[in-house]
Order: sequence, then C-alpha cells, then structure tokens
Amino acid sequence: MISAALRIDIERWASRKEDNPVFHLARQGRLTRAMITRYIANVTYMIRLTPGHLRLARDHAVELGDSALSAHYEHKLGEEVGHDLWGEADLASLARLEHRTVYGPSVPAKAPSNTTATSSIEELAAFLTKTIADDPALYLAYLAFTEYVTVLLGPELLALIEDRCGVPKTSMTVIDKHIELDRDHAEEGFGIIDDLVGDPRKLSPLRNALAEMLAHFDRFCEEVTTLDLSDEPNQHVSAA
Repeated sequence: MISAALRIDIERWASRKEDNPVFHLARQGRLTRAMITRYIANVTYMIRLTPGHLRLARDHAVELGDSALSAHYEHKLGEEVGHDLWGEADLASLARLEHRTVYGPSVPAKAPSNTTATSSIEELAAFLTKTIADDPALYLAYLAFTEYVTVLLGPELLALIEDRCGVPKTSMTVIDKHIELDRDHAEEGFGIIDDLVGDPRKLSPLRNALAEMLAHFDRFCEEVTTLDLSDEPNQHVSAA
C-alpha cells in the first residue's frame, strides 16, 4: 500500500535522529535557549500557514472533481485552526524565562528576538504551495510526516530539552499538545492516504515529495543550530 511506503520512509528518516543537529545538541545539553526559541518560532510559522495550505489543497481538489479529498481537507481545516496560538504563548514564556534567568523577576520581559522564519522554512513553505498546485493529493505526504514524526520523536526530544537544557515542556506546548493530538491523527492519516489515493502511479510522486520535505526540514534543523545567534544570551533557560 502507498501509506506503508511513506511510513517506512518517515521511520527511516527518524531512525537517523542522532545525525539531526537539534536532537544531537539536545542530548548533549548544548541546545541553547536561542536555538530553542528559533525552533519554536519556525514551527509556529509553519503551523500558522497550515490552514492556508489546507484551503489551497481543498479548493484545488474541488477543481479536479475529487470530492473525497476536498472533504478531507475541509475536515482537517477544522482541526488545525488556532494551533499557532500555542506557539505564540510558548515564545512569550521563553522570553519570561530568559529575563528571569538573566535579569531577575523584577525586570519586564521583552519580545524574543531571532524569531523570524529561516530561509529553509520559507523554502519549505514555498515548496508546499507549489506541490499543492501540482497535485493536492501530494500534500497528504506532508501531513503524514508532521503528525507521525511528532509522535515518533516529540516525547524524547522534549524530555531531553527539559532534563538537559533546562527548558520546561510548559514553554514548548506547541509540540507537547501536538504529541497528544497526533497519536490518533498519525494512524488515521495513513489510512486516509490508502482510502483517497488509489492510483498506484501516485506512489512515486508522493515519495519524491516527501523526500524533498525531509530535505528541507534537515536544512532547517541545521540553520537553527548554526545561524548567527550572537545577539542572544549564550546560555540555557533555567526551568526554575
């Protein structure tokens, strides 16, 4: 089945987690607050774009006469609206933690810096828009990746960041809440792919699209940990 091939590709990518610089530095306790802030900011950026991408995919499916696919995207749209607010709250929490650590609790927290989208994330967003325009069914690969990898790696990553880098899960709720939501969504998503994508000729385009998405995400993780963060305090956020 098509979903089985996509699942294997995602699991193979996840199995190389120690090569991922975000995961690697978190395990070493060297993922800084600046890096974590940038990571959360970019995840939030992509989540903020998700409703728009779902609308594009829904509308294109309607144009192609694929009522089942359009109905699925309409359903997903109802599930995803407003999730970016979790990330916004996390960024505010990270700012408060930074100021509590550096300046003390009596100094008001300023807006966090280094929260603009990285070039790799902007490229991923543009790729998704183009992919949807080419074939709205290919967007299913992105949904499968984001939901399944959150379940596969999210719990361990958050635990490492909390235990070794000093940032509590309460400042990363945009990931933590999706872990709970996506436990069921991931399996449902694979089933939906098999239900809605019956043409075996779609397998290669779906796998190629997924491979490009994974490459963009790899570049994003590299950017998060290597971009110039000199204007940020070079330290971890205290969980105290």
